[in-house]
Amino acid sequence: MPVATWIVRWIGFVALAGLIGGFVVDLLVLPPAGPTHAGLRRRLRGVRLIATVALVFAGGGELWLRAATMSGSPAAALSAIPAVLARTHFGGVWIARLAGLLVLLLLAGAPGRAPRILGASIALGLALTVSLAGHADDWGDLSPTVAIDWIHVVAATAWTGGLLVLAGVVLRGAARAGADQLADVMRRFSRLAAWCLLAVVLTGAYRVWIEVPTVAALWRTTYGRLLAAKLVLVLWLAWWGAVNRYVVLPRMGVGRSTGWPARALRLGRLVLLGSRRAARAARPARLTTYVTREAALALAVFWCTGMLVESPPARHAEHLGHTTAAEGPGPVHITMAELHAAGGVPSGWLFTPPVGDAARGRAVFVRLGCFACHRVPGEGFPPASGPGPDLEGAGEHHPAGYLFESVINPDAVIVEGPGYTEADGRSVMPSYADRLTVAELLDLVAYLRSL
Repeated sequence: MPVATWIVRWIGFVALAGLIGGFVVDLLVLPPAGPTHAGLRRRLRGVRLIATVALVFAGGGELWLRAATMSGSPAAALSAIPAVLARTHFGGVWIARLAGLLVLLLLAGAPGRAPRILGASIALGLALTVSLAGHADDWGDLSPTVAIDWIHVVAATAWTGGLLVLAGVVLRGAARAGADQLADVMRRFSRLAAWCLLAVVLTGAYRVWIEVPTVAALWRTTYGRLLAAKLVLVLWLAWWGAVNRYVVLPRMGVGRSTGWPARALRLGRLVLLGSRRAARAARPARLTTYVTREAALALAVFWCTGMLVESPPARHAEHLGHTTAAEGPGPVHITMAELHAAGGVPSGWLFTPPVGDAARGRAVFVRLGCFACHRVPGEGFPPASGPGPDLEGAGEHHPAGYLFESVINPDAVIVEGPGYTEADGRSVMPSYADRLTVAELLDLVAYLRSL
């Protein structure tokens, strides 16, 4: 169910942006006083309430998708929900997120600045749950990578969510507000958006550095191609923001911008569009059009982000070009004397378990809840929320004997790196030696070999 998962993710991202953007515009962009702004704040409370309800439904959809996969049937999803909540890392994160949303619902109608500040703090905590349930958590809940990803989520949703709120609420009331008031609000938001963009660029560059090992991965892997598309959309979004800040607002009487960004933008427009006739005074309607374009681009960015979350990072996918070693030399005929002389095993020997049934092995994989830690793209499993490497291409990269050993004795080979080791250096993978019959183990290995 990848499309359903993408839709649920997209709704969740848009709702989170609307929630955080609503608080940002209310607390940091609108001036503290003014009858017009009092009306806007009432409408912003409604926006935040709608966003909170949408987050509740998106969270419920994500939980149901995960439970449906764990149970192996959508009809049995409800019976699997308690196990998801009690036995998975995702379940703990989901419960914390739901608690925050319930508090926000209780605060929805509370007047005054203190409830808004408390609500904004809870919204920042909800952004943290996004990082804890994503690729960044491969390094652990308390890792710097999670903190950097959280800053990225907060900055991105404050910027894009602010655009959505401005386009849907603030600028719709432009006729009732004077041009000076509107220009002042947009100027305040523009300064905030510039800092958010800087944070997005710096934290995003770090994430690209750790998730994309080579430049070629940008076109060789699905993750890289989606990331490249998202970067193009973000650059386009930043361009329209610069046009608003350095072209439209000055024409509304805010004053001509003279800094190097303004000069660079004017030069870029001259190169791309050629000589234009004399500038005309901009009207609020034109500003509304430009901000609406930015908001539409932000929605497209969220769609790419939802697909990225469901794709294996390029740091995992890059190894798919490798092929596994041969499964062994086949039937070997050797005398006992030759066997002892060779050290107890034939030359080139590899452990090769009998072939199991991949379809039954998939059922074992689902029953054990292995997808809670391992991502398997293309299978429709819910997004993994615990540590563990992606299994895409596992059958091409590892022989059956290695996979067999990894399941029953994961500490035999410990791969150093995030998603593989605990803080004490041992493997994050638990042993299933006492939880599987030999037949189930053979079937599970057959399924892994089919990937």
